[in-house]
Amino acid sequence: MLAELVIENIALIDEARVAFGPGLNLLTGETGAGKSILIDALGLALGERASPDRVREGATAGRVDAVFVLDPGPPAGLQALLAAAGLEPDEDGRLILSREITRAGRSAARINGRPVTTALLRRVGAHLVEIHGQGDNQALLDPEQQLEWLDALAGADVARLRAQLAERVAALRQVGARLQALVADPRQRERELDLLRFQRDEIDGARLTPGEEEELTARRRLLAGAERLAQQLGAAYEELYAAGSSAADRLATAARALEEAAAVDPSLQDLARRVRGLEYEVEEAARDVRARADTVEHDPAALAQVEERLAQLQDLKRKYGETVEEILAYREQVAQRIAELEDAAQRAAALEAERRRLLEECGRLARRLHEARRRAAERLARELRPILASLGMPGAGLSVAFRTVPDPDGVPWEDGSVRLTERGVDRVEFLLAANPGEPPRPLARAASGGERSRVMLALRSLHVAAGDVPTVVFDEVDAGVGGETAWAVGQRLARLAEHRQVLCVTHLAPISALADRHLAVHKETRGGRTRTRIRPLTGEERLRELARMLGTGVGEQGTDAARLLLERARAMRRAG
Repeated sequence: MLAELVIENIALIDEARVAFGPGLNLLTGETGAGKSILIDALGLALGERASPDRVREGATAGRVDAVFVLDPGPPAGLQALLAAAGLEPDEDGRLILSREITRAGRSAARINGRPVTTALLRRVGAHLVEIHGQGDNQALLDPEQQLEWLDALAGADVARLRAQLAERVAALRQVGARLQALVADPRQRERELDLLRFQRDEIDGARLTPGEEEELTARRRLLAGAERLAQQLGAAYEELYAAGSSAADRLATAARALEEAAAVDPSLQDLARRVRGLEYEVEEAARDVRARADTVEHDPAALAQVEERLAQLQDLKRKYGETVEEILAYREQVAQRIAELEDAAQRAAALEAERRRLLEECGRLARRLHEARRRAAERLARELRPILASLGMPGAGLSVAFRTVPDPDGVPWEDGSVRLTERGVDRVEFLLAANPGEPPRPLARAASGGERSRVMLALRSLHVAAGDVPTVVFDEVDAGVGGETAWAVGQRLARLAEHRQVLCVTHLAPISALADRHLAVHKETRGGRTRTRIRPLTGEERLRELARMLGTGVGEQGTDAARLLLERARAMRRAG
């Protein structure tokens, strides 16, 4: 659950440390006091979009830390996500999600002090908190959103079918795109074939071999320097052996002198042998130089041929690849594409058969998904009826209307073909019969604002019950209700709080009276600056806040009314 929210320099809050407890946590205060700022700050810690204008005026940066206590441990999905990211709760079982935003527009995210991406922060936060904001009511009036709610309430079977169908629809679209490309304008296909055949023939005509360019480059270097090479080899041979005072002659003279000296001093024999050996080595080196000189090819015609071949390779590289190997690989791609285009009719028939097979498979999955949604809609109607009655709408009922959209290229259905998407063929709309005897009408037109709020709460209570997120936030879920209905809404929230931690922003005293923890939000102005303050309420402070909400004043008479309100709330909680 969310144990604590620490806020620094966010909107009107300069500094706040707010502790939450299990069960039902209520936030109250005058309009504009900053209750929703707390919800927005929590959203920042959960990875929602960070805007620089959320930083408090005069501050360079704002920060939010959301401290969660995972007892007995993280949910399975969260545990796997944390393990994959190399994260884990601290030794006290806490997970701290942190977010810092600067006025310059930069944002930093951390989990237990370790930097993470905002995307990971958002994914972790989705396992910890579910926020139902004020805009959700309007969103739920949208039939597109209603299908998502129905599927979410339907459970794992529908989720699995949707995933399978989405995979098959993606495959169907891929095959359709390939088929469309294959049976496109035949003149365009012929133009493409002509170009590809020219490219293939040009590459084949060059008769390329791997490694050829490197060999030609080396040969060009030798041919271009043949004259200079011959000159230098001749000069080397002359100095080593052919000249009148060549190195070989001088070494021979030196060797004879040392041999004569060794006759007098035998210790010079080894040195004499070494010099004689150098003479032989120089003679052998001279023969090698002469042999290499004899092989030097000075052939301007051969050089021109090499240059011409290299120019041809350069031209092919400019068109088809950086190396000979890449050119040959491109040639194989061209050949494959030519085969595809030349075999277009046969391939088109095969693709059309594959498209029909996939369409039939999608149709079967869409039928199963439709039937599962029908069952879920019937279950939803049954489960909502008593909840709506408990919220002051006896006899009201919600039903789900199904329809399809005709599409000649779609999936076969009862009396024709209908449009298919990743979500199936169904278009749904929630219908409400607000009173007995009234026909069901679309939710957006069938209910007053208060009735819609109660329907939304009923739907959300089912949605929350179906999930495993430990903390649920309701931002002004009581809009448009009052009187006894307010008690009913409060009781519904209290029941949800028996299984989840619930945070709720409310303006209604009956709902606040049912809280396990009551937090008051107010503004104060000091030194020309306005600040939002949050404090837990107990005892007389709570009585005065309830009296303010009741509008009975904070005197003795007002607090007596608040005390009666609390007594009724306690009786309701005891009665369950």
